[in-house]
Amino acid sequence: MFTALLGLTLASPLSEAGSCSSYLSRAKSARGSALAPAFHRLAQCSTSEAEAGFDAILGNAKDLDTLVSLLTTAIDDNIWQPAWSVLTHSALDYDMRDQVAERIGQACTSHSQVVKFLQGAFYGIPDIQFEQWEGAFIACDDASLDTWLIAQVENPPKQKFNDNYSVLLKVAVEKHGVNALSHLAKGTIKAADGGPFDTMLIHMESAVQPGIGMRPSPENQAALEAALVSVAQGVPADRAHLVADRLANAGANEAAAQLLPVVYPNRVEEGWYTYGAVAIERANCDGVKKAVLHVATVKEPGSRWFVLADVRGPMEALKPKLSKCTSEGSWGVTTTPEPVSNTREIAAWVDGLVSQWEAKEYEVSKKSEKSIRLD
Repeated sequence: MFTALLGLTLASPLSEAGSCSSYLSRAKSARGSALAPAFHRLAQCSTSEAEAGFDAILGNAKDLDTLVSLLTTAIDDNIWQPAWSVLTHSALDYDMRDQVAERIGQACTSHSQVVKFLQGAFYGIPDIQFEQWEGAFIACDDASLDTWLIAQVENPPKQKFNDNYSVLLKVAVEKHGVNALSHLAKGTIKAADGGPFDTMLIHMESAVQPGIGMRPSPENQAALEAALVSVAQGVPADRAHLVADRLANAGANEAAAQLLPVVYPNRVEEGWYTYGAVAIERANCDGVKKAVLHVATVKEPGSRWFVLADVRGPMEALKPKLSKCTSEGSWGVTTTPEPVSNTREIAAWVDGLVSQWEAKEYEVSKKSEKSIRLD
């Protein structure tokens, strides 16, 4: 008796009436507003036949409203696999794909399965298909999907490149703008251990970017710099170095300088960092190419990440040694790429420069200059 009752419970009412082939035929011949209901009856009768026949039925959706109705019906009936691939169908132009994605996303508040459908797409389909659904994520105004989205952002995959995850980062930035920074920062710290660290830094910057060719507002720029500093303070030194370089290259030299103690914790002495600086004087002396490397030690109080701009003037103002020869032009100035641990490192760095200029067939000498102390 129990077995018989269980069979009655599991059997579909429509399938009891006979084969599902008639429902498949009706769905294939349906058009317009009749298409979605016909597909729904087929799905009730047989999920497998609905999945197998979906692509053939899809060709009957000749307009946007009919296509959206068919898709939402398929989503409601858990026919997800063929529905996920609709936006890569060759018959749809890109404008139509964007409209469909947006309409499906908007439907998430009235069709609860849409949220699960989008979440499932993140795990269930490859990047080319998933990227097409970006607009649906953006258009969906559902709190549960947003909570899920933020959770994904804060917990990145353990791989450097993941295209589906990158789409979610774009969605988070599009929906939350500068307010996404705190979530992106949490995820970026976790991504330092084998995850998409560099990708997340890029999306942190895009969270404050108002448009192509436009600069962030001072408030948003300050928020970005603070978020990047917080990331650098929570990751290993080599990763913090990458963050500092990005800050400095973007003109945020002072923000980058906050990371000197993180990146170089053992290279500060009594509050000062030490760099080497060289000005390269070149001249032709009676047919002999000569170069003098003017070498100075630079003391910096930890207020800048790059020191070159501030030492260039003093180094170029040094007294020349080859004034009686024919100058080869303005002096080049260079510095050690990072603070040194001791002056022996400066000496080794200078020896490397000497070898470079000797390889260019210059007769090279060195001249020690007074130290430079930056404010």
